[in-house]
Amino acid sequence: MEFRPALAADAPAIAALHAASWASAYRHILSPDWLDRELAGDRLAVWESRMAAPDPMMRVLLAEDAVGSDTGLAGFVCLFLAADPKWGSHVDNLHVRPDCRGLGLGRRLLAAAAELALAEAPGQGLDLHVYVANTAARGFYRRLGGTESLAEKEIAPDGSRQTYCRIWWPDPARLLAPA
Repeated sequence: MEFRPALAADAPAIAALHAASWASAYRHILSPDWLDRELAGDRLAVWESRMAAPDPMMRVLLAEDAVGSDTGLAGFVCLFLAADPKWGSHVDNLHVRPDCRGLGLGRRLLAAAAELALAEAPGQGLDLHVYVANTAARGFYRRLGGTESLAEKEIAPDGSRQTYCRIWWPDPARLLAPA
């Protein structure tokens, strides 16, 4: 697996992986009709916009496998450095291609985000949001030492009202330790 920074030309591949990840992991959370009909276009619009005019504090790191994938993209992480004075840098997206789950790639991508945060926004924490109903992801983040906050509500991309919680690592270096 090779890691590299994303380029604007990577937007369609990022969007496709993001959509595949959501279609798999959020089938019980977001509207199946929206997932089937609108998800791909929604994610493509988001990623084309983000990559066309990137936020100077955004970092997108891709994990590409050398063998066996149509796109080569196995996962990605999107990080906003120093996003919040209290919580620190924010992992906005962490997705692994469904057939690559369970191989340690999510852990490696999150560690890479922690390394970026420590190098470019030192002395701050690292956080992310996760839907409360996404129990598999919440368990993954707890196993990595994340502290879970109280739940809050938001309007999800499909228009539904969803409950999410914040996962926080006061010291992102904790994500660098071997499992």
